[in-house]
Amino acid sequence: MTKSRGLTDFEHILIGLVAGAPRSGYELKRYFASTPAVVYEPSSGALYPALRRLEKRGLLRSELAVSSGGREQRRYFATEAGREARNRWLRQPVDAATVGRDLGTHLMRFVMAERELSAAEVQAFLRDLGHALDAFITGIEAFMRDAHLDGSHPVLALEHGLAVHRASLRWVRHASASLRPEA
Repeated sequence: MTKSRGLTDFEHILIGLVAGAPRSGYELKRYFASTPAVVYEPSSGALYPALRRLEKRGLLRSELAVSSGGREQRRYFATEAGREARNRWLRQPVDAATVGRDLGTHLMRFVMAERELSAAEVQAFLRDLGHALDAFITGIEAFMRDAHLDGSHPVLALEHGLAVHRASLRWVRHASASLRPEA
């Protein structure tokens, strides 16, 4: 028996969005195009095959419906297995090795966690994200100290990376404090 491949972050995001509210492929494309989630905006050639793969795996189901414009649309719904997959994804520990390249994915997990995770689980997620960001920042600082960079552009680019991740770390601390119950 062959083991099926794991889900991509994009597939997890699709399941999470559909679990929040059933949507058509067109509505998903509009969502990606008109929100800060634009960073995940897929081409039609990526979105619809991903939705079909998720349906084939039993994580989504679809129904044909008539849109307000009178056209047939396929609306997607999360199945119980899809909701379970989403919840496992939301509860995954933050992998410090991914924070530099996948910060947006971690923030999408945070957004989707509001109605699914307990306050303690959200605080643990934020704590882990903060630790990962702190380690990433320390690594960039060490690299800048030890590397012999040729030119000012690499230094400026690294300074940008530091500024972005330091701002993200400040936000994590702010979010954690904002969500902490009053004593």
